[in-house]
Amino acid sequence: MKKPTYKYPDFVTKVELKSENGKRYWLNLVIDKNKSGGITIILKNPSRADKLISDKTVFNVSNYIYRNREKYSELENVGQITILNLIPNYLTDSNGLKEFKETIVNQENIWALNKFCQKNKNVIIAWGNHPIGLYHEYEQLKTEVKKILTGNKNQVFYVDRLTNAGNPKHGQVWGYENKLKKLTEF
Repeated sequence: MKKPTYKYPDFVTKVELKSENGKRYWLNLVIDKNKSGGITIILKNPSRADKLISDKTVFNVSNYIYRNREKYSELENVGQITILNLIPNYLTDSNGLKEFKETIVNQENIWALNKFCQKNKNVIIAWGNHPIGLYHEYEQLKTEVKKILTGNKNQVFYVDRLTNAGNPKHGQVWGYENKLKKLTEF
């Protein structure tokens, strides 16, 4: 079955990204030129979103932020959304990521995570549970990100709940009415 094509929502006025060799390191969406704030969202891995088309997760996450700007003070001044990933490899079904097991911890991606977490103090983690066959690598990536977030003194949030495994709910399945919650400890 063919996946549906998602366009960026009308409120997205500019899309910038860095991608190469089947990896996307960052995606930045301007959602309001009159607001100076930014927020970083850390997901699992990119699916399809590029400069011209969105995907289900990016569409859902950007709509959640945009629709909830008046509800949460942490979102009210957001003019830009930066989307990062634990794993930079483009792949719609994350269970196929195990084929990249040896290179999944990518230093350029770690650098991008640190750069954008320094830039935006508010960060929403939304990576969901580990992909099949990558438990230890995923835990290593989460540890790296936790060091970055702690080192940069970020305000860390998640949406709705943590999974039984202690991971934040994935952005693809956020509901617009789900609560934004502050993470008090890792």
